[in-house]
Amino acid sequence: MAQAPGDVPGGPPGAAPAPPPGPPYVPVGVASVGGHPTVHEDVPVCAILICIYLAGAISNYTIYQLNRKKGHKFIMSVIMMGFCMSRVGANVLRLVWATRPMNVRISIAALIFTNIGVLIVYIIVLQLNLRVFRAKHPKLGWNRPFRKALTVSYVLLLCAILLTIAFTILNFYTLKPHLKNVAIWVQRGALLYMMIFNVMSLTLLSLSLLLPRAPNSENFGTGSMGSKLIILGLAVFFCIFIAGFRTGVVWAPPRPASRPGWYDTKPAFYVIEFGFEIVIIYMFILTRFDRRFWIPNGSNKPGDYSQVDLDGSTALKTMEHEHDLGSDHD
Repeated sequence: MAQAPGDVPGGPPGAAPAPPPGPPYVPVGVASVGGHPTVHEDVPVCAILICIYLAGAISNYTIYQLNRKKGHKFIMSVIMMGFCMSRVGANVLRLVWATRPMNVRISIAALIFTNIGVLIVYIIVLQLNLRVFRAKHPKLGWNRPFRKALTVSYVLLLCAILLTIAFTILNFYTLKPHLKNVAIWVQRGALLYMMIFNVMSLTLLSLSLLLPRAPNSENFGTGSMGSKLIILGLAVFFCIFIAGFRTGVVWAPPRPASRPGWYDTKPAFYVIEFGFEIVIIYMFILTRFDRRFWIPNGSNKPGDYSQVDLDGSTALKTMEHEHDLGSDHD
């Protein structure tokens, strides 16, 4: 007897199709950014990226240790080292995923590591723009309501990270359409906020350039203020490009795996998601951002940036820390 379309093989006629094995469930039929990794295409690329990020981590850590021995503490070098190591982890997971394509838990871990790592760069770029803005406009930059608004922005970013992780996992552990719909809208909202977070960096950079310089403005670190603005302009451009790409992808209608969009291709994924990050990492290393953007430890009011010079004798001076996210610490 011929089986009708939709009948379960080996089951009674008219039976509903069997659900896929799980949870977690393997997404089928829908294109995703970067696609499913393969040994032939992705393993060589991931191996190269692991080496590049490892070199970035070693460079940042070496610079930090050399500076520390001179009494010059710049914590952002350590944070960038941590970011590079997180990217090593993301690429290792993607490499393992390529060799075990049906292991859904590995794919979930790879997606989460890929999605949240770049937030470290977003925060550092915002902090560096904040330093320039406070140096050029101390009264506005150290304004208490402004500092409280910054604290709120960090809390919201933390919420966006946690929601992204939670609903990414939920999307793999449910087949219910309404829960999947909730998951995608939460992810859209979280990524939209991450884009807005980067626009804050652009806003601070624009205000630093456009507003008349305050009479009590100051410089900090080494190099001119113009060189700092150029470096930050490039960093902000790449961060906004990455955040905009991610936001656009998650808000775009899903495409079938047989007809992926250009943004789903592997070149777009590796160039935008990782290539632009690498530009920022090595730009900071080669321009010695550890010296250009150094400020005295615990700076929390106008005049603190220029109170201590960056040299072996005065860089040892410490100041009382203010325990909030609005104050700068190195």
